[in-house]
Amino acid sequence: MERKYEERAEEEESVVGRERRLYEASITGSVNSLKQLMAKDPLTLARAAVTCFNETPLHVAAMLGHLDFASYLLTHKPDMTMALDLRGRSPLHLASANGYVEMVNILLSANPDACLIRDEDGRTPLHLAVMKGEVEVTRMLVGARPQVTRYKLDQGETILHSAVKQNRLGALKLLVELAGEDVEFVNSKDDYGNTVLHTATALKQYETAKYLVERPEMEVNAVNGNGFTALDIIQHMPRDLKGMEIRESLAKAGALSSRNLPALPGIGHEFMGESGITMVIENPQTPPPPVAAVLTEAKAHREMKIRENKKD
Repeated sequence: MERKYEERAEEEESVVGRERRLYEASITGSVNSLKQLMAKDPLTLARAAVTCFNETPLHVAAMLGHLDFASYLLTHKPDMTMALDLRGRSPLHLASANGYVEMVNILLSANPDACLIRDEDGRTPLHLAVMKGEVEVTRMLVGARPQVTRYKLDQGETILHSAVKQNRLGALKLLVELAGEDVEFVNSKDDYGNTVLHTATALKQYETAKYLVERPEMEVNAVNGNGFTALDIIQHMPRDLKGMEIRESLAKAGALSSRNLPALPGIGHEFMGESGITMVIENPQTPPPPVAAVLTEAKAHREMKIRENKKD
């Protein structure tokens, strides 16, 4: 009985030791160490797929950019491409966020459907690439699965809204160009009725707003859930140089105030102002009233940023 107990203890210790060595090999990117482990136990990767709850060796390799190590893993266990860590992220999420072009390429080759996986926040690898401003990775992901550009986040935020909120003009330009003549996509609205032009204006992103109004497919007089145009939003915000420049660009593009548009019924809604300030504007009459109140200085927005920084 004692002998069996000792044998089991030795076996368990051996398993733990192999898992530790596999993790160390993943950290260092040592293909030789991985080969040695697999020579001793051909089920090394199969066991890892079952026992690695936080992250698989492929997650580690993708996060650190160990290309040769990842290639060897995928040769022997390609289904690891679809494995998720505790936050619901695939290896492709991590490689995309870090801008590892070659890593993204081999992961897409293993299974392009990894593009469609959402993490616990509903984000696909494309969302992370766009939010990090990784333009080339963005191009690769859209090319692999174009439909992923239509995936929305909470509150109806499109991939275009994500690009604008993170001030990633390069990624935004690429997405708009890849959309071709899809006018509906470029003018898509979130749950509050805001187009990306509304969002860029509210955040006082002059270069982004200027780019958008110069696009022929952009509807510069689209109204949000308040019935407000982009021009209304900038007119209700504190005056400064950026605001004046945006107002001038909008005017040159033929933007109008909602008072000059046919009256539209609606409900008062919030919009996100500069620095993430959430503002409430009452329904416009004629002329639209000033901003009624500042409800909160983007408490939820700041908390989300803090959580993301802690997780990273």
